[in-house]
Amino acid sequence: MQAPDVPMTPDASHTKHDRRLASLDGLRGIAALSVFTFHGWLYTMPKPVATDRSSFGDYAAHELRLGLVLFFVLSGFLLSRSWFAAALDGRGLPDVRCYARARVARIAPAYYVALLGSILLLWRLSGTPGLRLPPGYEIPLFVVFAQNFSPASVMKLNPPTWSLAVEVMFYALLPLIGWLAVRMPRRRRRQALIPLALLVLGVAYNWVIAGLDLGMTFSKTLAAMLPYFAVGMLAALALHGRTIRTATRRTLIAGGLALVLADATLKAAAPAHGVDATAVFSVIRDLPSALGFALVVGALAVAPRGRVIGGPVLVGMGTISYGFYLWHVPVLMVLRGHGLLPLDPALGTLVALVPALAVSVLSWFAIERPIIAWAGRRNQRAREEQRLTPVRARSGSGGVDRRAAGSGREVSTVRA
Repeated sequence: MQAPDVPMTPDASHTKHDRRLASLDGLRGIAALSVFTFHGWLYTMPKPVATDRSSFGDYAAHELRLGLVLFFVLSGFLLSRSWFAAALDGRGLPDVRCYARARVARIAPAYYVALLGSILLLWRLSGTPGLRLPPGYEIPLFVVFAQNFSPASVMKLNPPTWSLAVEVMFYALLPLIGWLAVRMPRRRRRQALIPLALLVLGVAYNWVIAGLDLGMTFSKTLAAMLPYFAVGMLAALALHGRTIRTATRRTLIAGGLALVLADATLKAAAPAHGVDATAVFSVIRDLPSALGFALVVGALAVAPRGRVIGGPVLVGMGTISYGFYLWHVPVLMVLRGHGLLPLDPALGTLVALVPALAVSVLSWFAIERPIIAWAGRRNQRAREEQRLTPVRARSGSGGVDRRAAGSGREVSTVRA
């Protein structure tokens, strides 16, 4: 699952434009709570098995996992904006070093603390229902975000971190996508070929592996999740430099929510009524929901800050959502391992919510926010140095007006 993150901009400070994206932080908060509730349902079962669904309520609770798809769509939307802006506006590409520093600062420190915490807290709880521990020799795979590549480690220890491995692969791919984008014509339709190709590639990959019983090392990969990132990228591309009327925004939000609800209902209702749609679902997976989420994300991104979704409660939840995502399953398992988790979905989820929120707040203030701020300052200095480098170079050869150098503007002064 995502790396839920606050907000996915190069640094922690919000520009005036970024403050308009507060509703997307609220969406991230909703996604985090959705995934948490899904796991609350799962880990309060006598024997936690996600495929054990005997009622429509179970099927509905299972579909709360779609919060993870929203995380992927948000990543595709937010992270691709600057690269498409460079391609469409004819600007230079974002600095890859600054981009990498921001991504590492956002993801790695809190992840490694949660990884160490999971090992220390869960390793001695072997035998707890729902807890699956990898062999000790597989732990290095978690350190390099490669846990999805081994059957012995994928979905083990802290299962939600499989999505972080996918996110990291997307982070590594995105500069290449940006490099390709700036070499294509500066027309929106031509640029759209890139995310459309990723979408087709992802669906084709899922079609190839469908029914082969290859295991999660093939299904929990970036190739399988590419369609979700791609539709987020398409939304970012479609909205670049555009505004949307209020009536259109409302239509997009309503249509997007209808798509998500229809997808979830169909997946819940088909097995409950004895319809085997496994072949279809294994190919398109949750693409209808991803398309719906992309419509909602796009509409909210150009809307004024919403009172509810952009309000302090959900925005605050979005702010701590990464730590919440990292820690909520270890919290559930620790409570379960010590007999403190009620085996009732609603009550168990409520009991686990308080400690999960507490450790998430601690993660944000003690680890995430300081390191994000540090990376932001480093990137700002790097951008300033990069902007001044041509001035200094030319000044050394006597080719720049001193007044221009002082203001950061280059003024050519040709000398004989």
